[in-house]
Amino acid sequence: MNFLYAAYAVTWIIHIVYLGTLLRRYTRLRDEMKRLNKTED
Repeated sequence: MNFLYAAYAVTWIIHIVYLGTLLRRYTRLRDEMKRLNKTED
């Protein structure tokens, strides 16, 4: 049963890290788009 709990915990950790990575990439992309729009004006 301990393996089941460990696998469940690892799965959640992987999901949290993946969502954090997506959020960071989205933030960088949004900042880059703002910067590009600012230089356009």
